[in-house]
Parts: sequence; structure tokens; C-alpha cells
Amino acid sequence: MAAGRVDESAAARAWRRLRRHHGGMLGLAIVVLLTLSGVTAPLVANDRPIVCQFRGQVYFPALASYVDAWVPWQSLRYELKSLEVTEGWFPMSGHYVALEGRTWKEVRDAPELGFALWPPVPWSPTQFDPTALKRKPGQDPAHPLGTDDQGRDVLARLLHGTVVAMLVGVVAMSISVAIGVTLGLAAGFFGRGVDLVLSRITEVVMCFPTFFLIIAVIAFLEPSIVNIMMVLGLVGWTKFFRLVRGEVLKVKSLEYVTAARALGLSQRRIMFRHVLPNALGPVFVAVAFGVANAVLAETSLSFLGFGDTSVPSWGETVMQGRAYVSQGLWHLTVFPGLAIFVTLTGFNLLGEGIRDAVDPKLRD
Repeated sequence: MAAGRVDESAAARAWRRLRRHHGGMLGLAIVVLLTLSGVTAPLVANDRPIVCQFRGQVYFPALASYVDAWVPWQSLRYELKSLEVTEGWFPMSGHYVALEGRTWKEVRDAPELGFALWPPVPWSPTQFDPTALKRKPGQDPAHPLGTDDQGRDVLARLLHGTVVAMLVGVVAMSISVAIGVTLGLAAGFFGRGVDLVLSRITEVVMCFPTFFLIIAVIAFLEPSIVNIMMVLGLVGWTKFFRLVRGEVLKVKSLEYVTAARALGLSQRRIMFRHVLPNALGPVFVAVAFGVANAVLAETSLSFLGFGDTSVPSWGETVMQGRAYVSQGLWHLTVFPGLAIFVTLTGFNLLGEGIRDAVDPKLRD
């Protein structure tokens, strides 16, 4: 190894290898751009000002959209909005009382409105424009990527669809990782009866076709993005179980684990301090591919009509546009389809880059 790298940590070595992996860095750039797009979507595409002065008070109306964009639980949304309207404790959206039932676009030219900084895309993903139905890209300057059959802006729905994709991928994978790592660690570390029972349960779950199992469960539940995330997480933990179990079986037979036992360290300390950190390497690779699979599963469910129509999912937009392809509304399927393709490509390239970076068989 080159001079100056003798004390290089495993994380630093993996990052150095990843930087030399062109596909991995391209995937990382795509994932970062998708994350930034999702985080800024409520500020970039909204029918409310980012910051404004109304009746002598300064408000940040668009920031309140984070409750709608990032909180999929309807009950929490309604609870927050009821508190905002009745008590006005939330300064970012207490303006609902001051607006007296009007929308921000209705008071855009009102004398009560002072300065206002409007988003670059002045449309929310659920806002209807009855004067611009089925507009094609470039046909209406107010809608650069066109509108759908209900007058909703396609660009706004694409940007907010990134929020849905990232939420589903991150939340579903978090659930799967938590279950798979916990059960895999227990099975690999304790072995014998624990390993036998957990392995048989995993094999039973793996016998069912995952996608059809998800459809069967979703069919009996209320269409909701929360239900989709929960189901995807609860059926996708088996691959993490197998990875962690195999790594734990290998790690616990190494000399430093034997030395830790000889020193009288507790089972809990050996498990979580010495075994688990050294068995998580393959999990990071599987997470990158797992997020892509979760996004593909959510868009597929939305396309088949099992998704939540109240959220601007890419799959729901493709399903809607399928009926209007013959009418020349190609943008309703092409743009969300490209978004899905770029997202899956980015996470798969990042997964391949991480896999090659952490592979000990590869040499500089």
C-alpha cells in the first residue's frame, strides 16, 4: 500500500475507492440531486409565497407545506392545521386566520400584501387550473411541462413526486433494515435453536412472491402511502437477515471475538461492540439497491391503482397519462417515466460503486 495509508480507516479507504468509480460517483450525484429536489420541492413548486409581508407581519407560507409534503399521516396534518387556525401558534402558517378564507393567489394584488417572494413554479401539485386543461409542453408559458386532464401542473407534480419516492425508499428500507439486522444478529450470534427458528421463518416469508404479497396486503388496506411504506418494509427484511446472519457467523469465529470472550466481556458488549459493526458492510450495499426496489414497487403499485391518489406519485401520473397518449399528451407518461428511470439508475449505480469500494478482494 502507498505511503501514508498504513493507518487509513476502512471508511476512508472505501470513500477513496468510490471516488475512483465513475459509475458510483455518477449515481451519488444523482442521489444527491434527488435529495435536494425533494427537500426543496415545497419551496420551488408552491402556490404560496416563500416569504411575504401581510398586514404588517412577515410570514413564510411555503414552509408550512413541509407538513403536507413530508408528513404522510393525515391525522397529524389535520391536528397541526387545527392548532394553527384556532391558536395561531405556528408563525409559518398562522396567516390562515388573517386570509379570511382566501388563497394567496386571491390576495396577490390585494393592498394588504406587501412584498412577496413567489416560488419559481407558482403551482402546487394538487392545484387545479381550469383554464389550462391538457396543455402540452411549451404550449403555455405558465406550465413549461404542460398540464394533465385536470389542469394540474406536471412540473410541480414531478418535483413533489421526488418527495414521495424518497419517503417510500428511506422509510421502507429503514423498517427492513431494522428487522433484518436485529433478527440476523440474533440468529448468527446465538445459533442453535434461535438460528433454526428464525431461519425457518425467513424461508417461509421468502417462499411468497414479494410483489404479489404486497398487492394482496394492500388490497385489504386503505389506499395510503403509509400503508405502502409499512408493507414494503415488513416484507423486504429477508435479504438483510441473510446478509447479517452470514457475516455474524463469520465474524464471531475470528480471534478478536475469542479474545473478548476470554477477557470476560459480556455477551451484549461483544455482540454490539465487536460483532455487529464488523458485520454491517454488505448492508450498506443492499440498502442502495433496496431503495431503488422500493421506489419501483411504489410506482408499480400506484400505476396499478393500489396507491394513494392524494399524493403526487410518479406511478399515478403515468397511469393517468396512459389514457391520453392517443390524444398527443405524451408528456404525462414520458416525464414521470424518465424520473423513475433516472432514480433507479442513480441508486443502482451507487450500489454498484459501494459494492466495489467495500469489496476486500479488489486492490488499488
